[in-house]
Amino acid sequence: MINYFKKVAGNLSLPSVHRIHGYEIKRMPLGAYITALQRLENFLQEALELIFPGMSPEDIFAQLKSIDTAALGKIAVRAFTALPKYAAELLAVLTGIPEERLLNDPKIGLDGLMEILNAWIEVNNIENFISAARDLKAKAKTQAAGSGSRS
Repeated sequence: MINYFKKVAGNLSLPSVHRIHGYEIKRMPLGAYITALQRLENFLQEALELIFPGMSPEDIFAQLKSIDTAALGKIAVRAFTALPKYAAELLAVLTGIPEERLLNDPKIGLDGLMEILNAWIEVNNIENFISAARDLKAKAKTQAAGSGSRS
């Protein structure tokens, strides 16, 4: 019980808003978080399709096993071309900053994207969420193992 109050008291000191490059990064409501997770659901498949067009997962792995420097360079160029747009799209969902501004505002740049992401992580207390999710997963495994041995 004391640990709960320590966590709550610690959370009270979290900033509710950060200002990064003129943009406010606020705590995100649960609905926006769910929207972002839904967007991530298709991200890997879409990214693989952009980086390895027309290839099946088996073909991708086969190519990666015998890749040479020239092919790696082509893959890197496709990844660096496609993935920032997806990252900006996801960050727009998470922060409420329009994607067009994330991509085109000269005040932001690549380093600014990381500052915005770090501010979002802090304001939304993501580290505690991940820690709590791990604890919950461990408890569920323990309970499942305990219930499975009662035959």
